Amino acid sequence: MWRRATAVCLVAAPVALAVATGIDPALGDDQGYGIYRQHPDATQWHSLLLHWAWVLYVPAFAGLLVRVGRRGAVLAAVAWAATLLGLVTFSALMAADFGLLSLEQQAGLTDAQLTAYDDRVGAMPWATWGWQVPGIAGWAVALIVTPLAAARARVIRWWTAGVFVAGAVLYLLFAISPVPHCLAGPVVLVVAGVFAARQSMHAAAVHEGFGAWRRTAGVVCLVLAPVSFAVGMATVPPGDDVVAYPVLSQASAFFLHLAWVLFVPGMLVVAERGGRFTRVAAALAVLGLINFSALMFGDYLDLAARQALGDAVADRAASLSGGYATFSLGWVLPGMVFALLGPILVATGAARDGLVRWWVPALVVAGFAAFLSLGLGPVGVVGPLVLVAGFGLMAAALRRTPAGVPAVEPVLT
Repeated sequence: MWRRATAVCLVAAPVALAVATGIDPALGDDQGYGIYRQHPDATQWHSLLLHWAWVLYVPAFAGLLVRVGRRGAVLAAVAWAATLLGLVTFSALMAADFGLLSLEQQAGLTDAQLTAYDDRVGAMPWATWGWQVPGIAGWAVALIVTPLAAARARVIRWWTAGVFVAGAVLYLLFAISPVPHCLAGPVVLVVAGVFAARQSMHAAAVHEGFGAWRRTAGVVCLVLAPVSFAVGMATVPPGDDVVAYPVLSQASAFFLHLAWVLFVPGMLVVAERGGRFTRVAAALAVLGLINFSALMFGDYLDLAARQALGDAVADRAASLSGGYATFSLGWVLPGMVFALLGPILVATGAARDGLVRWWVPALVVAGFAAFLSLGLGPVGVVGPLVLVAGFGLMAAALRRTPAGVPAVEPVLT
């Protein structure tokens, strides 16, 4: 199942990248304001497909790295962190296009006002060091180091890794050049993805070397994720007044984003021990978590709009963004549904597979129920703390159990 999913994502990701790049309305020398206003549909589809291209590269690269053992372990560790932390964060930055479009479509806003809004976003330290720097750096490292690590581990051929790196370099150089030059990188990446998909189908997952490190990191992330969730809820500004407490607002959005990101390797390490139901649930959870974590970047865009343009403009922008079907159905809905339902299903699957006792999914359900029902403020920490207990017990059970061996006898077969 995982081999097929990896193969599909290795091809689907660059295909989505090629389409997104080809329909970008802001190609060429003209990068000024107003282009999005003139081409709203192309802007939405470009941003959505670009976001999903990077989202799909996450399971694609993770699927390659799961086959790395002792050979290439150091490169794989770097690529793993760059993919699951950096590339996931980078996919979130595509939300900025929807934010700018929602402002450009408002009558009366001048280029000077839009520049002030962009400057506000750029001046936020949490946005710069918590999102843009790790996102862009992780994106570049993931694209280049992952194929090298896979080739070093003999998961793919060295010439395939060379084609992959060439495609990444071409994309970095010509991403905003006019058609057809901008398509050079994505097309080469499609070719590399096809060959990598075929070659990786014959490589099995390994448990020594990098595999052991990866599982340990995933178990740790199962605990760190709800802890970061609790910190994010604890730093929500009083009364949710983001303008009066801009630093708290930025910190809260970052730690909530980090929580959903850290859940991704946690879900993967549970799926590695579980059966088919658990693996399908983990796949849905991972896609949901990546999408949902990206939505936290919208808090920075909303804060910048309120600071630079006022509440009325910001409220209108939020309304417009919510009305874009591409954004609400292609990004927000799968993010919210699967990010919350997915971990519950994974915990349920882990109990069904005998990895944990049934009170663990009960705690997970209770934690998310408390999060949804208690709202913001200090009381909002209760739900994440319950999740710390639930996923902490799951992490402890996985640590006690060798890979592939259930912790307790399955209740359901």
